[in-house]
Amino acid sequence: MIKVLRLSTVAGVALVALASLAVAQEAPGQARAFVEQVALNSNRDAALARWDSAICVGVTGLAAIEAQALIDRISARAQAVGLRTGAPGCRANVMVIYAPDSDALTRQIVDQRRDLLAADDGRLTAGRDAMEDFASTPRPIRWWHVSSTGVGSVRLDAARSRQSSGRTAAAAAAAGGGGVSIGDIGTLTDMQGADAVRSNGSRTRAEVHNELTYALIIVDARRVANVPAGAWMDYVAFNALTQVDPDGRTEAFPTILNLFVQGQEPPSGLTSWDTSYLDALYDARNESASRQVASIVRRMGD
Repeated sequence: MIKVLRLSTVAGVALVALASLAVAQEAPGQARAFVEQVALNSNRDAALARWDSAICVGVTGLAAIEAQALIDRISARAQAVGLRTGAPGCRANVMVIYAPDSDALTRQIVDQRRDLLAADDGRLTAGRDAMEDFASTPRPIRWWHVSSTGVGSVRLDAARSRQSSGRTAAAAAAAGGGGVSIGDIGTLTDMQGADAVRSNGSRTRAEVHNELTYALIIVDARRVANVPAGAWMDYVAFNALTQVDPDGRTEAFPTILNLFVQGQEPPSGLTSWDTSYLDALYDARNESASRQVASIVRRMGD
């Protein structure tokens, strides 16, 4: 009887070990599938885009307290991956617009303010087709990233920062007034945010290079009205720190990117998959995107 129990115990341990081994072997494949769905690469010869220099967050369209909460949320996520956040008054290179009608505003930006999207100045973007998708596809939150490769990346100059003119727009939106118009947004090289504290940070990297220089994120007030603020703010923070494929299929993974996926339990904030991805992205060496993906997958597995 004792021998039988011992054999059963040994067999049980063996089965557990085999199951653990199977999970360990499956994990890299899952991580690779996740990365391939999430990461958007604007240039196959460059690294995946990420912030190397100062990030400075500006928000317009929200009341001051809510704008500050969003800035703090993005800043905390930036600090977690090793970026520094800085003083009030820096120029925004991450601009978040909380708009009553994001469809109309985004179409206006694409049609009338292409300077905000770096459409014609030689920097890296997702391209003209993606720009049209940015304008014409209704989404609760949409984003546009600009990056630059090599030495001499174009960076926003905090020394030329101006006083924010976003206070009126923020107050109007909060009061149910006209909301935000493209006249409240400023220009790509002179962004103006809400009555905002802003942040900056810096890293030095070399060789293969793809530095994010600007991110525009537009939040539709109607579509996030019933979503917990902490959840959609984490969604914004994730997209502020990395260039995400808006058409990526992430339903099979526990991620904040499923926040607006129908039929799924919405996440309450960034998940361990999200933080692992961001940590791995910012820890990866500057090399080609394909090598970086392999490195990110390996680090996520660890």
